Amino acid sequence: MTVPSAPQPRALGVLRAIAVFKLVKAAFVVATVFGLLHFYDPRVAAFLSRMAHDLPYAFEQKLVSEAIAFLSGISPRQIQLIAAAGFAYAGLFVVEGVGLWRGLHWAEILTVIATSSLVPVEVYEVHHRLTASRVLVLIGNLAIVGYLIWRMRREAAARRAELAAAEPRS
Repeated sequence: MTVPSAPQPRALGVLRAIAVFKLVKAAFVVATVFGLLHFYDPRVAAFLSRMAHDLPYAFEQKLVSEAIAFLSGISPRQIQLIAAAGFAYAGLFVVEGVGLWRGLHWAEILTVIATSSLVPVEVYEVHHRLTASRVLVLIGNLAIVGYLIWRMRREAAARRAELAAAEPRS
């Protein structure tokens, strides 16, 4: 009986693109969390206020000002809890990214589960407030899940065919 070989490097192209995407998301989440942890530093608050005031458009000024106001109402303990959740989420992205980069089957399964688990929330968000970025994120995540499911099914079918061909005929 033969053991199916590992995917060829050529077959890892799309997986590696998804891996890079996941690793970039992890870096973004970590940067956001560090910014959140430093929110109560008076220098950071002053910088954010100046930045909001210096933005060229009124809607941008309003958006940043509302974000600052929202964060000002959160206790330091709540920010620490949000930061811990953010670091855990970034850790998930890193695990997905490294596993996908290496072409590991379990990483494909993990990515399908983790990514598809948030699709209902994304659909709700798109329905609640339709924006181009929300639609693009939803489409991107659906494409990732769809591609990984297609890939896993194709590889499973190839393994079944290989095992069937290796069975002795009676």
